[in-house]
Amino acid sequence: MKSQIWLAFGTLALLLASALAEDVFVLTEENFDKEVGEDRGDLVEFYAPWCGHCKKLASEYEMLGPSFKKAKSVFIGKVDCDEHKSLCSIWCSRLANYSVVS
Repeated sequence: MKSQIWLAFGTLALLLASALAEDVFVLTEENFDKEVGEDRGDLVEFYAPWCGHCKKLASEYEMLGPSFKKAKSVFIGKVDCDEHKSLCSIWCSRLANYSVVS
């Protein structure tokens, strides 16, 4: 009985986490230029799934999605730099002189 309760709790937690994650737009080479740079503020996380700092930031960053979901003036997105190396290479070199969250 206890294992069924933990299984149900775990499933609920995963569903909640995936629902929150959907509010942060996943950017790729195909959609980056279309989504970023519109008439709004853009906050884009360039991350590597294996990076310790990125893993620490992930849950906090995912909470931004629901907070700004209805705001037309702010866009929250993220780029997996392992999957989209060329996109990250271009943008990370352009942003080298800007602040970095760590």
